[in-house]
Amino acid sequence: MLATLHGKVAEVFMDFFILEVNGIGYRLRAHSGTLSAISVGTDKRVYLHEHIREDAYDLYAFLTMDELDFFEKLLGVSGVGPKVALAVCSAAPLDNLRSRLAQGDADWLASLPGLGKKTAQKIVLELKGKLVEVGVVAESDRELVEALTNLGYTAFQAREAAKKVPPETSDTSDRLRAALKLLSK
Repeated sequence: MLATLHGKVAEVFMDFFILEVNGIGYRLRAHSGTLSAISVGTDKRVYLHEHIREDAYDLYAFLTMDELDFFEKLLGVSGVGPKVALAVCSAAPLDNLRSRLAQGDADWLASLPGLGKKTAQKIVLELKGKLVEVGVVAESDRELVEALTNLGYTAFQAREAAKKVPPETSDTSDRLRAALKLLSK
């Protein structure tokens, strides 16, 4: 399984680009944000998602591991394939997408091309509590927020509790206990 590629951008098209690595050109599908951030002749390292079907073998490229992770979480939602997931990724910057999902904005998602109301609601329902907004949570709190969301708390509740845990509490299990105590009040 391929994980990354590093090479020179040979050509950029509407929905994919060609990355040349040691004389081999890889056709990499990408969202509009990635395509606008690259230019012909530049060296790029990309993270990959392989999508293999009976009739096709597609590679999806992302500039950061965070983008790839978000794309793969979208693919984990039943009824969402790579084209729909890529359309969602193209709609807005990653922080904005996470924020909209955390707020439960299914109407905005449903307005995207290729996404119906039911699929948008399903995405919000399945991902709403699983996403941690980048920039909103301090790096030291990210693990705590993920643990709290895995326990069933919303991302908002988890972030608020993480902010209230005393900074001198450094052990993760102690931080979790303190956050749970705060949430039970």
